[in-house]
Amino acid sequence: MSIHYIIDGYNVVKQVKFLTGQRLRAGREGLVSYIEKRRPQGSRKNRVTVVFDGKSEIEDHPQTSSVKVVFSKGMSADDKIKRMVEHSLRPSDMIVVTDDRAVIYYCRSAGARVKSVKEFLRGPASSPVKQDDRPDKPDPESRACREITGYLEKLWLDRDKDS
Repeated sequence: MSIHYIIDGYNVVKQVKFLTGQRLRAGREGLVSYIEKRRPQGSRKNRVTVVFDGKSEIEDHPQTSSVKVVFSKGMSADDKIKRMVEHSLRPSDMIVVTDDRAVIYYCRSAGARVKSVKEFLRGPASSPVKQDDRPDKPDPESRACREITGYLEKLWLDRDKDS
């Protein structure tokens, strides 16, 4: 059984450190890229639809992507998400990702499950994001890491000699 994730796009973009402060398009592209690379939705069988407020810019998004991008076209993204859940034949197979309380309450009452932005970005419960998977963690083989390691080894060796 696959799960359909419906993501409140700008709600996520505004809360993710590496996406905030960017232009709208860059934030959208960054979110989609993150989802494609990190797969916080878990299985490749799980579908992902990201809903953004605004006019259709779907031509900007590659059709080969595993993430479907939808623009709300004349309504709010919140209303679009609510309609998607309401019109689904199986809302129990949907997980809505948002921190918007009105959307949370509506989607739960319609039978969909809800995850907070933080919960979603952590990844599926069966395989939480490891500390080593952080995008900002330096490469241990980098020159800076080797220099720091060498410096610390020298300090420890000097300390051991004094003991």
